[in-house]
Amino acid sequence: MQQHDWPYYAFAGACFALAIAIRIRQFGRTQRLRLGTLWIVPAIFLMLAATIFTAFPPSGLGWLWIGLGLIAGSAVGWQRGRLVEISVDSETGRLNQRSSPAALLFIGVLIAIRWVLLYLVELSDARWHLGAMLVSGIFIAFAAGVLSAYRAEIFLRGRRLSRRP
Repeated sequence: MQQHDWPYYAFAGACFALAIAIRIRQFGRTQRLRLGTLWIVPAIFLMLAATIFTAFPPSGLGWLWIGLGLIAGSAVGWQRGRLVEISVDSETGRLNQRSSPAALLFIGVLIAIRWVLLYLVELSDARWHLGAMLVSGIFIAFAAGVLSAYRAEIFLRGRRLSRRP
């Protein structure tokens, strides 16, 4: 770490600590699950990703890396969605969701893996010739996969539970 890099790391660390504090505060709470609104966050993020890829399209094998990022993100998002506990309130019939302790640990592991991968890519960027925009594109595709598959898994399980007699 160079002398002028410390503000970046301090800001990133503060954001990480804030995000974890918010998640810990919500941890274990049962929240209402609204199946009709699960599509909104992935749709917004997919539109953002499409805008970025239209403005700065990858070339050649860059699309392969983007696709691999999307596939990996989808697998991670699906697994994360499986860690959410979904139940039906017997009195009202409403769906509820609650994150498990494994979900919080899972998020922490994902953040650590992302930082390690970013560090490794920065070290080997000259050898792989990826470039900063392609690396950002891979992370954007990964995030789009995580958000979409996470919400899709929750939607499918919630719909199955709500249809049970």
